Amino acid sequence: MTHTPPIPKTEERRRYKRLDHIFPVEFRFLSAEGSPQGDWREAFTQDVSAGGLCLVVTQINERDMGLFGDPKALIALNINIPSGTRPAQATAHPAWLRPLKEGLINQYMVGMRYVRIEKRDNARILRYADMRKFLKAMAIVFTICLSLGLVTVGFYNARLRYQNEKLLGGLTDTLVRQKNLEKGKDLLELKIDEMNFLLSQSGRRVEMLERALLLTNRDEKQKVEQLQASIDFFKKYQDKLKADLAGLVSHKAQVEMDVTAKVEEGKAIEKKVVDKFYRWLTVHQNNNTGLVASFEGDSDVADWAFTYDQALATISFTLFDDAGRAGRILDFYTHAIQANGGGFTNAYYASTGDVAEYIAHAGPNIWLGIAILQYTRHFGDKRYLPIAEDIYRWLDTIRDQEGGLKGGPTVTWYSTEHNLDAYAFYTMLYETTGNPEAAARAQETLKWLNANAYSRISLPIVKRGKGDATIATDTYAWSIAAVGPGKLKDIGMDPDEIMDFAIENCAVKVDYKKPEGYLVCVKGFDFAKGTNIGRGGVISGEWTAQMILSLSIMADYHVRLGEEEKAREYRRMANDYVVELTKMIITSPSPVGQGDFCLPYASHEFADTGHGWRTPKGNRTGSVAATAYTILAMQGYNPLSLNNETEVKKDVP
Repeated sequence: MTHTPPIPKTEERRRYKRLDHIFPVEFRFLSAEGSPQGDWREAFTQDVSAGGLCLVVTQINERDMGLFGDPKALIALNINIPSGTRPAQATAHPAWLRPLKEGLINQYMVGMRYVRIEKRDNARILRYADMRKFLKAMAIVFTICLSLGLVTVGFYNARLRYQNEKLLGGLTDTLVRQKNLEKGKDLLELKIDEMNFLLSQSGRRVEMLERALLLTNRDEKQKVEQLQASIDFFKKYQDKLKADLAGLVSHKAQVEMDVTAKVEEGKAIEKKVVDKFYRWLTVHQNNNTGLVASFEGDSDVADWAFTYDQALATISFTLFDDAGRAGRILDFYTHAIQANGGGFTNAYYASTGDVAEYIAHAGPNIWLGIAILQYTRHFGDKRYLPIAEDIYRWLDTIRDQEGGLKGGPTVTWYSTEHNLDAYAFYTMLYETTGNPEAAARAQETLKWLNANAYSRISLPIVKRGKGDATIATDTYAWSIAAVGPGKLKDIGMDPDEIMDFAIENCAVKVDYKKPEGYLVCVKGFDFAKGTNIGRGGVISGEWTAQMILSLSIMADYHVRLGEEEKAREYRRMANDYVVELTKMIITSPSPVGQGDFCLPYASHEFADTGHGWRTPKGNRTGSVAATAYTILAMQGYNPLSLNNETEVKKDVP
């Protein structure tokens, strides 16, 4: 049985019951006769009353504004009440419209006045609201409510996982539709070019016939008639071509508008995903030390905070304009214990700050220096710059006569990755301090890379280290990000060939087992060429994110060269791999994670990377490195350069 709730005389007389959490609502506009006017859209509510509810709606356009401002507009509602198996259905009129805080995504509060709703559904909503308030009060007073609270949390987490999957599905769907629309636009452009060519050819044909007609003796009546008939035919053909061309141009303009809309929609959903990544990082930051635990899920390294991961977390916090959290990590390194030969150790315990791995390698120290320089550039705060300068001086102790850096003070091997990092670090330090010695170090490092890492005989091999031709995916990605496509070209390396080689040799397709137990096919990048290791493909979340960023850099590079077609191809690949990487996103299982998103270190647990270490254990092990680098990749932020304009507005707690 349905009923029409009483209409309140004023907005102020409506009494809302505020819930302590939200639940989703689907809505769509109806015509005056009740027929649907568009697709279902998502909103959420946390305020309800007997006569209506308050919705929070995102992405309102001008048409929506007009309809929400019309008190006679009719809106269908599907209210997903967590306490029931079916949604409550209702129709309503908008009562008022009010903007929320301005952010990257505009949000509005809309008051809804029920027109029709089942009495039992209305009662169910109000009962649910009352139940939430009752349980909250009882939890404060009676400890017995703890069991009920656990049930509620379990249900909420299940609901949250459902909403998370829906969000990821929406991102994938939006990016796929954007890709298909762009393909359609490319086909239209080809047809338009073809039409213009035919129009040009027919125009030339008409000109030739008209010249022939002028030269023809008027007494040759039959020939004159034939020429005139041909001219008339081609002019009619031209008219048809022009009409078809106008239609194609109009269609292309509409497709371009659709592409723009999908791009904006994709950005909005990506922002929500990135916000969830960011929250996952924040809740794993230890309150005592400021360090962020590198892994969630592998008990063997549960409390380890790798220095490299701390650098990536610092850069991510900086990107979110979060000086407090970034500074807490850097505060730790102002007094952190160093290795015997100098340099910060590779890992510390997140909870105590004690050393977890008594080794100091060049790479993690360089990345810490890079994070400090990004922080200094962004906030204008030079408090931590002395740490970066100490790292700069320490690197001189492991530098050889050719300008290359060894892996550390106690090892003899060389790493291409470390020296690529060093080139970026020296360059950024020079840009920050103006120290000419840092600029000289950068050039010496580039010379060493050119001599020892880049092979001219079999372009575009990038060796893993001095005398080591093992393929490592990150050497290719970081060559683009650290040195840059233009400078690579200047020293005789073709950046396009570098990317082609990495894609051909390191891109893999695997069946990834989700924590829920089902398999999904994912394309991404391996740590190395899997066939050389004697195992199947393994996708690295972090290194795939690095390749996404490098593909985006290559797209921008070709835009600057005026090569739009190549730029579109690189952009398409970057977007495709973003879609693939989202398939590996997992919802944090721990109470600390609070259901937010993170990425696993790899698609397979305890797998040989081919570089001397194995991936973490566990099929639900979240990784700071993979999650943080994915934030950077999705935002187009190159950590190995100070020339970034990107900043994420922090509209999450």
